[in-house]
Amino acid sequence: MRICAYVQQQYAKANYANECMDTRRFVGLRVIIDALERAGYPVEWAGLATVHTYDVVLVSLTSDCDWWPFIAERSRWQPGRYRVIIGGAGVLHVAPFLPFGDYFSLGRGERSVVELVRGLDGKSADVDDSIVVSAQFSPEQTYHIRQAEAPYPHPVPMAGGKVYREGPIGCNHKCLFCGYTWQRRFLSLLDHYAMSDSLFGGIEDKERAMLDLGRDLAAVDFRHLRTTAIDGMSERLRLMVRKPITRDLMLRFLGAMLASPAKPHQLKLYNIIGYPGETMEDWLEFLETLRTADAQAPAGDRQWSIVLHSTPFRAMPATPLACAPMSKRSYRGEVGRQLGRGLRGGLIYQGRRLWSVESMGTDSLATVMLSALAHRGEAQDAENIRRLCRSKAFWRAGAAVREATLERYFNMDRLFGAFAPEELPSRYLHTYCQVERTWSRRPWEEGLHGRTETAP
Repeated sequence: MRICAYVQQQYAKANYANECMDTRRFVGLRVIIDALERAGYPVEWAGLATVHTYDVVLVSLTSDCDWWPFIAERSRWQPGRYRVIIGGAGVLHVAPFLPFGDYFSLGRGERSVVELVRGLDGKSADVDDSIVVSAQFSPEQTYHIRQAEAPYPHPVPMAGGKVYREGPIGCNHKCLFCGYTWQRRFLSLLDHYAMSDSLFGGIEDKERAMLDLGRDLAAVDFRHLRTTAIDGMSERLRLMVRKPITRDLMLRFLGAMLASPAKPHQLKLYNIIGYPGETMEDWLEFLETLRTADAQAPAGDRQWSIVLHSTPFRAMPATPLACAPMSKRSYRGEVGRQLGRGLRGGLIYQGRRLWSVESMGTDSLATVMLSALAHRGEAQDAENIRRLCRSKAFWRAGAAVREATLERYFNMDRLFGAFAPEELPSRYLHTYCQVERTWSRRPWEEGLHGRTETAP
């Protein structure tokens, strides 16, 4: 039996083409290949011209945006007897994508995919409940996102002589919006989330969660810190999604930064925008926090800069907010326009020791629409998805044309609306923490300000 890992001609993001098999982008696929080869199944590499000559094809998707270029290429494959196994962090809700794969691996696959391949080779009859068989799929079945019991125990060879050794898995924070923390059980020798495996090259000093930094601000190395996250414009919103970054913590963080002996530089704040129930008052609180921190800062002749990078909220499958409504609005440039009136160039605030600007990288509404389709589409959407992916005119068009096209062929009002748990398209996805128990809650309607209990 011949097995290959598929290398696409094009990827959703430009840097994927350079990094796909060599660095952290698709390291999960490298782990699967290593596990298969240890089980006696060598894996080769294939592209569009040769994929049809193999018996089993492994496809790795790292994000929901990866579906679209893959489907465009998948429709160009020559006929063959191959079975297609699709996995990776981008594989969650599979209902709209059933015609494009034979098997879908949910979560960790180093055991389940090996067992599946043994079954295809006639040596096993077991199919794990983290494997979706396309021909047998039903949204009324239960599928579990497979977890790791421990980091992968073997060193995994990469290109260029690099070796990957898995470090911490998941995150100890339980933010209601985050697929990363609810779909991966936290495994670490540390008591906090840290990106410290061998492929990140010292990023742990540059990128840290504000919740962890707030434990001891005096120990924060502002000389090297480059990014942290607030994930909400106001304290009310952050508490609503169980991310307990209070306004006081933000002021103390900014105060410690402005008083530090570090050379002032740019700091990026990752943010989520467009939560259900979000108002302009929430936005104004962020601006007032900057003003207050600047007014309280010690005198100095050099300014720190804050880049606010906002990502529109997605209701991710298998999270407590999977049923939540999403905002069908373009947020690109909106923060600068609303909060930086009288200023230019996307500036939000211009002060004495501090200035802030809106990032230019906010996703377009069309991009969020595609995410909604990936996370909440139905099986009957598959043919229109196939046509969409094959349409060069669509992918070359501007944002307005893309939005209009998506509105025409898919029920975007439904996809952006709130769902009852029993009607949620991804209701068949279950995780290690029984996240489905949270779906009947509607925190955006409950006024959770100050509420402290943790979700199950």
